Amino acid sequence: MNTTMRLVAAIGAAAMGFFAGAAAAQVQYIYGNSASGGAGRMYQIDLATGAVVKSCPQTKGNGRGIVIVGNTAYYTVADSSNVYKMDWLTCADQGVAFTVGAVTGIATIAYDGTDVWLGEYNSTGNRAFKYSLSGALLSTITLPNCSSNCDGLEWFQGKLISNNDDGGSNYTIYSTAGAVITPNVIQTGSFSTGIAFDGTDFFISFPTSSPRTIRRYSGTTGALLQTITITGMTVGADQIEDLSVDYNIVINPVAAVPLLPVPTLSEWALYLLAALLALSAFVMRRRPR
Repeated sequence: MNTTMRLVAAIGAAAMGFFAGAAAAQVQYIYGNSASGGAGRMYQIDLATGAVVKSCPQTKGNGRGIVIVGNTAYYTVADSSNVYKMDWLTCADQGVAFTVGAVTGIATIAYDGTDVWLGEYNSTGNRAFKYSLSGALLSTITLPNCSSNCDGLEWFQGKLISNNDDGGSNYTIYSTAGAVITPNVIQTGSFSTGIAFDGTDFFISFPTSSPRTIRRYSGTTGALLQTITITGMTVGADQIEDLSVDYNIVINPVAAVPLLPVPTLSEWALYLLAALLALSAFVMRRRPR
């Protein structure tokens, strides 16, 4: 292989590696809302190490649900029907985002890219609610395999997954109409609560384990893949209830508005090929005869 061909091959390999890497979103952090007797804290945890890298206090009560969308945290507590809002960068309290009717507490919260799903707590039913972020009720469903106070609910790939009771060890997949799709797809074998989906796998909180852990399960088989030990929580007795990824990374990426239309990946590949052919032709013309 001559110098020109090596150069072309190297440029091509590097460029394709860059585009492949750019196309794959990676979740580095997971977020949790901790339960406590009064006010609690919310944590940002590095999935690679289990270390807490940031925490924000919340003064609304016994923490339950959490959703992170970019720089905004939406969260709930066990004894209020309010969904609260916080600036995650500054930990600044932004008050009540909206209120859920007919419940006395909200166990968990999930996001589908546009709207949120919430599971009831301290109530008699097994309902989940779909709300717009402006506070409009869009749907109310029941989860047949949920006995009550199911505190692990997540939206993923157009479906819902929830544990079967408060701290329940079995998780069932539902349609967004509440129909059971796959019962007990994940079986943790011990007290477990919040669940999050990173686009590939599920992460589940074990709030009473010692030390506190998050476990990773296959998004296709439900098999246990990894146990992550949490280190650096502000209050050693904190129990992380609900979990969240940054949904903007997984299902609703935010990007700057371009001045011109951004080419697709296939268009970039065509531009790259044309550039490489032009470079090759230019080098060949300059070679001595």
